[in-house]
Amino acid sequence: MVGLLTSDTFQLLCLLENLQAETLDGPRVRESQEEIAELFHVSKGKLNPLMQSLVASGCIQKHRARSGYRVTPLGTQVIEHIGKLDRLERMMAKPTGKVG
Repeated sequence: MVGLLTSDTFQLLCLLENLQAETLDGPRVRESQEEIAELFHVSKGKLNPLMQSLVASGCIQKHRARSGYRVTPLGTQVIEHIGKLDRLERMMAKPTGKVG
């Protein structure tokens, strides 16, 4: 799961969560891989391994053959937890205003 924490993979997971639209059978990303690659500003060749990594980690799943992806509850938890860690890191980096 270490590969999941890489910046590109995490940023892609966040993009996919933002792209999800509500459908009759639940939320899903309707954009094609070509469209996702364009939105993510990478080639489809660079996107494919990132998508495969997210599928293998259980953070996203294919919705149905050729009909998009869905961010899983695990993927949502990963986004939430990394967001919390990021906020904590930023809080710790802020100057306290104390003069020693």
